[in-house]
This record gives sequence, C-alpha cells and structure tokens, in this order.
Amino acid sequence: MSLGAMSVREERLSTVGFSGATHRRLVAVLPAGETRSFVLKLCDPEREWTAIRTADHVGREWSLLAEPALDRVWEAFVSPYVAYAVEGQRSGLLMEDLGAHVFSDVREPIPRSHEDELLTALARLHARFWRSPALSIPWLGRASLTSEMVCPTVLDDATALALMPPALRERLRLGWDAALTRLSARAADVLRCPAQTVQEAWDDLPHALVHGDVKVANFAPIPGRGVAAFDWALIGAGPSTTDLGWYLGVNASRLAQSKEAVIARYRELLERELEQQLDDALWARLEDVAVIYGARTMLWAKGAQVAAGGETAHIEWTWWARRLEEAADRW
Repeated sequence: MSLGAMSVREERLSTVGFSGATHRRLVAVLPAGETRSFVLKLCDPEREWTAIRTADHVGREWSLLAEPALDRVWEAFVSPYVAYAVEGQRSGLLMEDLGAHVFSDVREPIPRSHEDELLTALARLHARFWRSPALSIPWLGRASLTSEMVCPTVLDDATALALMPPALRERLRLGWDAALTRLSARAADVLRCPAQTVQEAWDDLPHALVHGDVKVANFAPIPGRGVAAFDWALIGAGPSTTDLGWYLGVNASRLAQSKEAVIARYRELLERELEQQLDDALWARLEDVAVIYGARTMLWAKGAQVAAGGETAHIEWTWWARRLEEAADRW
C-alpha cells in the first residue's frame, strides 16, 4: 500500500450476497495520524459457485480493471478500485471504503432521485458499449449463460450445489417447486431451456456491455461524484435489458416506482444516451428479454414468497407470472 501507512489493522466485514467471495476492512493509520479505510475483496473462481455456473475461469472483476478496451465503463460509473493483485487463479481487489454511501440493506424503496441516478448510469454504460467490438473480449460473460445461474437446472449441477451455502440451496429447491407448479408448461420450458437456446433467440438483438448484478447493494451514490459500482463478477455481453430484468427482479422491495414506470424511464434514458429512438417492435422484444431474464434469475424467490402467503407477495407474483406467460407465447 503506497500510502506511507504507519500501520494497518484488519476488521471483519459482513456483506450481502452468496457468491463465495470474502471481504475484509483494512484501516490504515497514516503518519499524520489520520486514518483511511479500504475494503479488500478476495476472489477465487475455482471455489465460487457463481463463477462455476457462469464459466468464469479467470476472475472477471480484476480482468475488467486490466482491460483498456473497457475503460469507458468509468464514464458511466465511479470506480471504487484502488489496486488489484493476482496470484494464480486468486485475486485481491482493494477498494475505497464507501460504506457511508452504500444503500442500506433494508426492504424499502430507495429515494426516487437515487433510482434515477442509477438508471441513468446503467443506460450510459449500455449506450457506451452498444454493438461495441469490445463485446468480443473472450473472458466476458454471456448474459444468456448468466441467465442460467439459478434457473431450475442449477438443482442438477452437483459441483455448484456443493459450494453453494446450504440455506440458499434449500431456498432454491423450495422456490422453484412453488414457482413451476403455478406456471403453464410453456412458461416453465422457457425457465428451463439451456443457455444456447437463449443465445440463439437473442442473437439478432443489439448487444451491449452489462454489469450483470444490478442489485442496489452493489452501488453507492456519492454526492458530487456520481454512482460507484461494485461487484463486476458477472460483467458480460448481452441485450442491455438483461440488466433491467435483474434490477426489477432482485430489487422488488427497493423500487422507487412501479415496474412499468421503471421500464419506461429506462427506455427514455437509454434512447437519450444513444441519441436515437428505438423502434417499438425492437423495444417490445427487449422488454420480453427483461422479463425472461428476470424470471430465470429471480422467479424462484417470488414462488417461495407467494407460497408463504401475503398480499404483497401475491401482487409481485401476479405481475411476473403474467408477463412471463405473455413473453413465453412470443418466444
């Protein structure tokens, strides 16, 4: 650490997520007595079930930092990264400690202004890499494959299941059982279909660079600087609305407005960043992509919630099931 630190102490740090990566807080004491706080993220693709399910053999997060062709990512987001180091398959990522700005881990809507700031940054990221040659970088993930990360077939992947936290493994079993029994055979087939089939269905759509894990816990709005973005382990290429679908699915209790309003606002922002209008027929397909991606990655959670009962869970399930059935009919 090139800070001239007099000492560095390590603190335990708990984070939201199930990937298998570990985090530590490092507090450096500088010569003048002031302290600076950092977060160290340690990754090992061979031991992380999410990396195994999405075919990450190198460590995508440090690879992003080492790839000049992707520097424009930081035109959309603030980079929290200070340094990285790689040893074999393992990597360490040193980041600013932005804990004071990260969205709180609560089940309530984020401020509307923050949601708009986050959607704007996402739209800017997608527009900067719309049909970009950089999407051919071999280590990038493919959204079609990440859509398969927790789809029903994960329950047949013994290697991933062995590394997965037991609590998550059981939630997936119960959730998919509840979800699949409430859907038509056609919709269930869309959830189960292999990544190659998904890729073929999306091949002719415009692709962009996608973050891959746009839960609000992975972002920090910093006054006067913009939105910092963490956890790029699922960064990849695919239709931009795969990020939108994951955003709608994983942040159900955090949305500042209705799903339909979020979809409309994202389209408006994307068209503004692209400086062009998207054809309505193309947008309809991109919206179906959002629904299918969101369902393949999060419908198990909606199924578990509706099985447990409650009006809010029923409303959430009804929206996703209706939109998925409609998208499946057009699949």
